[in-house]
Amino acid sequence: MDDPGDIEDAASRQRQRYATAFGWVAGGALGLLTNWGLSLAIGDSYPVTWTTFALFLVGAFGGMALADRLGPKGFQPLGIAAGVLLAVIVSLVLALALT
Repeated sequence: MDDPGDIEDAASRQRQRYATAFGWVAGGALGLLTNWGLSLAIGDSYPVTWTTFALFLVGAFGGMALADRLGPKGFQPLGIAAGVLLAVIVSLVLALALT
C-alpha cells in the first residue's frame, strides 16, 4: 500500500510542474501583449520582429522564475493568469481578424 505522504509528495511535485508550465504560458502571453501594446503606441518605427522574440522569452522565463518561487501553491494563480491572458490574446486576434 502506498504511504499517504508519498502520494502527497507526488501530487505536490506534479502541481509544481504544472505551475512551471502555466508560468511559461502566462509570462510569454504577457510578453506578447506588452509587445503588441508597445507596437501600437510607438508605431511603424517599432522593431516588431526581434522585440516580439525578446519579450516573449523574458516573459516566459520570468513566469518560470515566479512559478519556482511560488512552488506548488502557484498552480492556481498561474493557471488562472495563463487562461485569462490566452483568452485575451484569442479575443484580440479574432477582433482584429473580423474587422
